Amino acid sequence: MNNLALSVALATAPSTAFAELRERPRFWFPLLLLVASTVAIIYWYYSTVDIEWLKDAMFSNNPDVLKLPEAERAARMAMLSRNTLLWSSVIGTVFVLPIVFLLSALYLLLAAKVTKLPQGFKHWFAFSCWTALPILLSTVVAAIFLIISDTAQVSPGVLQPLSLDELLLHRPFGSPGQSLLASLSIPSVLSWILMIIGVRVWSQRSWAFSAIFILLPVVVLYGIWAFVAFR
Repeated sequence: MNNLALSVALATAPSTAFAELRERPRFWFPLLLLVASTVAIIYWYYSTVDIEWLKDAMFSNNPDVLKLPEAERAARMAMLSRNTLLWSSVIGTVFVLPIVFLLSALYLLLAAKVTKLPQGFKHWFAFSCWTALPILLSTVVAAIFLIISDTAQVSPGVLQPLSLDELLLHRPFGSPGQSLLASLSIPSVLSWILMIIGVRVWSQRSWAFSAIFILLPVVVLYGIWAFVAFR
């Protein structure tokens, strides 16, 4: 099964896709596709947004920034140019996405060792990359919004258009808990579902085992994040 066929199988026959990955683990295709598409949408957004409006939106609801003296707040805003925001976001994405997949693979490898699953690091890194492909849904929707927008004053939430925050809550950018709510999205849920299916295929164990295997760190991470964000 080639990479395109494997991508389609993840959506239409995920058990078959994971059986293929168990036999032939590989990761370059989804890793490069996700990095390239995310970089492209970020570059597009920061190249076209009204940068002065964006800086005001970023700072006006941030309680830490609002505590600063007026002069210091103005100095911070002056430091953030279009190029600074654009290239820091692009470079951050190039490094952060692979690191996220690496950390995910390390957790999965550790959990596999504890629960006596035979797959090694390459399997779990490939698993992390392929199950992240639902992120492409957000990229496609973000691109559609940018195409049809008739203004340059586009919220950075457009980069996560399928998040809980964008779909339902619409909290101001930078407000407490906004980043947490923006990270909870339809693609995230789809990724977790794929991961649960994948663990069940690879382990041949129950749905309950597979769900706990995947969701335990998710619950812990979001629980800590929510405690810090809303305290």
